[in-house]
Amino acid sequence: MFPVLFSIGPVTLRTMSLFVILSFFVSSFIFWRKGREEHYKIIELFDSFILSTVVGLSLARLAHILLNFDQFGLDILKWFDFINFSGINLIVGIVAASIYIYQFSLKKKWDAFEVLDFWVTSISLGISVNFVGLFFEGVGYGNATQLPWGVVFPQLIDPHHPAQLYSAIFYLLLYFYLSRIEYSYRTISWYRHGKKTAQTGFLVSTFLIITAIYNFLIIFLRPTNLAFFGINFDLVISVALFIFGLSILFYRSGRSFPISFNKKPKPVRTKIENLSE
Repeated sequence: MFPVLFSIGPVTLRTMSLFVILSFFVSSFIFWRKGREEHYKIIELFDSFILSTVVGLSLARLAHILLNFDQFGLDILKWFDFINFSGINLIVGIVAASIYIYQFSLKKKWDAFEVLDFWVTSISLGISVNFVGLFFEGVGYGNATQLPWGVVFPQLIDPHHPAQLYSAIFYLLLYFYLSRIEYSYRTISWYRHGKKTAQTGFLVSTFLIITAIYNFLIIFLRPTNLAFFGINFDLVISVALFIFGLSILFYRSGRSFPISFNKKPKPVRTKIENLSE
């Protein structure tokens, strides 16, 4: 592994820090480019990106601390020590940032699902870069394996799955897929549902569905992150994301759910009312 890029006296630049910076810049560039293509106000759009990133990272870090409270305790210095006590909860961060940018878009009266489409495309590439940094940092590896591409990480004896590289490749391919299908999903007849033009939201729903499937599969190759009372909540979250993604896809296609909660029940006529007629 290569955790330290260079060290000059008291100044040390960790490789992970460099990849976090790269992750932010590539994500923000993709987001800015998508917004410019659709003629959004770039300053306001970029504000939404910055604020959602701050909210997402803050809650992702807080979730990691709470789930590993035995390691952090009430030591505030450890909470902000991203070098010696690194770690965030990626799923919590993505969900929190997405909710924030959705609410921000509604306040600005933008097409919220279109902005979310920009968002998931941009962060797919950023997440890929971030996972490469985790690989060099030597954290986030998978279970032990005897496969030829297993990697011996620092402080370990046996080779383990390079789960970080699996995720880096997955999100990179997902970025290319979303970028490609962005210009063709409006022609999918099922999604258009008889309309002349398809609604936005296809990319964010696709992102959720494919990510949920990947997270479900990768669970079997890495240690469990969330487990309470013997229940693997990583699996629960993956299933929930999959269902949520399908719901968005169905809703944005213009279809309606078979169950309507707003429909008023038809009044029942009594025998006396019938006889009076």
